[in-house]
Amino acid sequence: MLIIKKVFTLLLSFALVGCSQELKIVEEVINNHDDIQNLGGLDRFVKNVENQNEAKVKYIQYGIEGQRGVMTLTFDGVQVNVSHSVDGDFVSEYNCKKVIVETEEETQKYILSECTGNFIGDFELLSIQNKFN
Repeated sequence: MLIIKKVFTLLLSFALVGCSQELKIVEEVINNHDDIQNLGGLDRFVKNVENQNEAKVKYIQYGIEGQRGVMTLTFDGVQVNVSHSVDGDFVSEYNCKKVIVETEEETQKYILSECTGNFIGDFELLSIQNKFN
């Protein structure tokens, strides 16, 4: 009986410690030939960057031959780190100061701005047709 109590106490302790730690979910935004899934995940990431809250999102884009490109965007409270891979192979890494959302008459653009590292300048991550047109 004493062993059962110890095991129960140990399991309860693990459960309480696990519940007290914040679960961080990395959202995935998928662009499969302009069929965008979970755009809200990218919007939440942009909002976190604007509010200087740490955040992470994976932007996944499929090529015409089925290649899987993954851009992992991680905001550390200061800058956005971008790590890019294709089919699991590392391609490049760079840092950007801002994420800008530009809304024009017919399109909405998500732009990584003031980037340095393997890419220098502004990078248009995604351009979509406005929902209202």
